[in-house]
Amino acid sequence: MDSTHPSDDTYKAENPFRGNLWKENHGNLLLAVTGLICIVGSTILACRQTRFRPPGFPTRLTPDGVVGSMPADASLVDSAGNPTGLRRVNVRILGAASDRGVMKVAAYTSPNGFNDPANALGTDNWKIASGECVGTFELPSAITHLAISAYHDENGNDKLDRNSLGIPSERYGFSGDARSNFGPPPFDDARVELGDAPIEISIR
Repeated sequence: MDSTHPSDDTYKAENPFRGNLWKENHGNLLLAVTGLICIVGSTILACRQTRFRPPGFPTRLTPDGVVGSMPADASLVDSAGNPTGLRRVNVRILGAASDRGVMKVAAYTSPNGFNDPANALGTDNWKIASGECVGTFELPSAITHLAISAYHDENGNDKLDRNSLGIPSERYGFSGDARSNFGPPPFDDARVELGDAPIEISIR
């Protein structure tokens, strides 16, 4: 045996801490990786939440509830430019934190630009009473489905407030009770068929 290379027993005897170094570092390494995963996950969550586009709706529903500035669509009007027939839509929104401020409401008929107020069919501000509000508007009967978004602008600053992580701090909701862990839900989840029954939206 080469005398310059001590045996394993001799090596361990002369270096009593060497055998535990890997175990100690292995545990620290696992803790470091776990911490890194938590940090990356929190960062991704915050970024995804920040992508939520708060509907800061410019009012595009006339005071009596009839859509007054719908995008032009030849299938919805007659030769004189009048609606081909109107359908009354009733909406009930529940869960406001208080009666302060207004409920910001927007209606969409297409997944393109969903939750972007510039692409909404109509928008409005509704008053709140006893934590809820009820609104009615009329649409051309050719429109058979909608997706509606709403949020409680409690402090009247015309935006959906969020905390330091980008998570909304004011209550909001969508038709169909649609929800998503990251940002707004897909249009199809919030889509509801129009009929005689009121559309109910719970905000939380």
